[in-house]
Order: sequence, then structure tokens, then C-alpha cells
Amino acid sequence: MKKILYSLLIAAIAVTSCTPPEVGYISDNIHALQDTIFVPRGVFQLSTAPTVEGSTYPMHWELKSVTDPSGNVTTELTDEHEILIWKEAFNGDTDTTLALAEQKLELSQQPTMILSESSGEIAFTQASKYVDNDIFHINIKASNVKGERDLDDFVVAKLEPFAPVEFPTEMRARLNLTKNSGGNDILYTSVISNGFDDEVPSVLDGTHPYITVTKISDEPALGFKAKMIITDSHDVPLNPAKVVFYPSGANYLQNYHDNSVETVTDATSSTFSLPAPPFPQFGRTYASGNNSYLMYYLSTADAFTVDTAAWEAEHGPKDWSAYTDPDTGNINNSAYIRWGIKINDTGTWELKMKIPYTNVK
Repeated sequence: MKKILYSLLIAAIAVTSCTPPEVGYISDNIHALQDTIFVPRGVFQLSTAPTVEGSTYPMHWELKSVTDPSGNVTTELTDEHEILIWKEAFNGDTDTTLALAEQKLELSQQPTMILSESSGEIAFTQASKYVDNDIFHINIKASNVKGERDLDDFVVAKLEPFAPVEFPTEMRARLNLTKNSGGNDILYTSVISNGFDDEVPSVLDGTHPYITVTKISDEPALGFKAKMIITDSHDVPLNPAKVVFYPSGANYLQNYHDNSVETVTDATSSTFSLPAPPFPQFGRTYASGNNSYLMYYLSTADAFTVDTAAWEAEHGPKDWSAYTDPDTGNINNSAYIRWGIKINDTGTWELKMKIPYTNVK
């Protein structure tokens, strides 16, 4: 009898060991990390990937429908429109002519919204400029080896007005004084911190005292030009030959010249060109992870004289001796020029920066 029971036990264990264990897990709490995605019209934007809360990879994501705030199904975000797109990223080191850069562009029929089947990220394309309504509820299905989840009202997309110019990082117009003993002191810096800075409207309407970004022509209709003008504090332009790259080891920090398929200079300005916005398109990679829209220049030491009278009229007397060349009597100085903008519109734009308390030499 014991032998029979033992044999039955062995058989049961054998059967159990041949049954594959249950594989996979899918959470009931898969969700977007953003309740609402704010999408400026006419600009490419990518959402953050959803959190799957330990669900087994790979995940598959599928768009179920898009509805308006009343729950009505709409195709506005999935209807296709012809837009100009970059097939590959612009590279300022290799795309040195208009013809080379244009090879990376094409007119293409694209929807406003594209859902990545593998990551769940949602891309919004430049076709959003053709969408009339503002608020959309996006309904998604997520699945893996364990099953699927219907994620109704997964995220809300709110389309906002087109932003021709964005201010993703800090800009500075600065005058440095060079000490006779070596090193610099900052005399004055005018700063635009970001897109929430109270002075952004004056930058865009041309009334800011030191930094302005204004559209001066609708041409080119598909392409982009930026005319950079550096002036003294009295609006006298500096010759571009005295506006130089910011050195960084054996190379230079990123600059607008790296983003131009051609650069045209005259006595007062440098004009950069791209076959399509946004501008800038190209940013160098730094170990510090600098923002790709930071663009740096300096002035040469012989570009400006310091307007000491203007400074002292506003700030009171100052001892300039630590910066005064004993042989020439000139106050040693240089400008620090830091742009931090992204331009999404076509046409020709003027980027002007006045260096505080200076006169062109």
C-alpha cells in the first residue's frame, strides 16, 4: 500500500513540474505622468512615457479614440495634413550647404498626434496648426503577455496658441571689466530668465532696453533667416569681426554659426540661414548637459569703450583704476553675449543685443 501511495505522489509531482508557471503581470494602475499635455500649435512636442507600475515588458500601446469634452468621438488629431518635416536631425558639422540640409527635409502627410506603440509616448506634430478645437481626451489600450487594460480618458491634450518664439533658458547681455591683475568683474548684466519672465513681451515687441527678437519679413516662406546685430548701449552696431566664439578647451561653445547652412556678414550684422525652422536646430553635446538653445559669443577687447558717464549717472561714482590700462588710459572690457531662444516660425528675424554701458570704439 505504501508503495502505491508513494508512486502516486511521484506521479503528481511529475505532472505539477510539467505545468509551466504563470508568466507576466499587468497592473490596474497604468497611468500617464501628466494629467494634461499642453501643446503649442505648430510645434513638435513629445510627451513623457506612461508609468506601467511593474507591468511586464514589452508593452503594446494602441489608440482607441479621441473625444471632445462632451464625449463625442473626433478625428481632428488623427486627420492628416501636409507639413514640412525633418527626416533626419540637422548636423551643423556636415550640413554645410542648403542643398545638403534640404536632403533631410520632405513635405509629408502627417496627423497631429502619433502614439508610439512600443513606449506609449505621444508625439504632437506641426500639423496641430490646422486643428480648430482646443481640448481633447485621449483613450488608449495597453497590453502585454498577461492581458490588456482599457485606459479611457488616459490624458487630456490642450492645444495652445502658436508660440513663434520660446524662451527655454536664460539669456544675458553683459559687460565685463578686465582687471589689470587678471580676471574679470561683472559691471552689469541684463537677463531674460525664461518664458515666464515679465520682460518677455518687451523682447518680442522690440522695446526691451538690451535684448530684442523681432520678425522683420515673412520671407523665406518655408525657410528661416536670423540677422544678429550686436550694438553698444546707444544702438551703434558693432562690426561682426569683433564678435567672436567663446573658447572651450580646443573647441568653442555652441553658437549660431553652427546652425547655419550659410552665414552672410556685412559691416553691421551676421545673417544665419536654415531651410526650415525651428532655429537653432543643432546643439553640441557637453558633459555638463548644457541646454541646446544656449548660444555663446564674446566681443574682442578692442570692441568697446566703457560709458563711465552713463554708469555713474545711474549708479554713482566708481573707482575704475583697477581696470584702467596705465599706458593707454582705456578701461579694459569685453562683452559676454548669451542667447537662449528657440524660434519656431519661418521668415526673417532680427536678434539684437545691446551691451550695457558701452560705446563702439
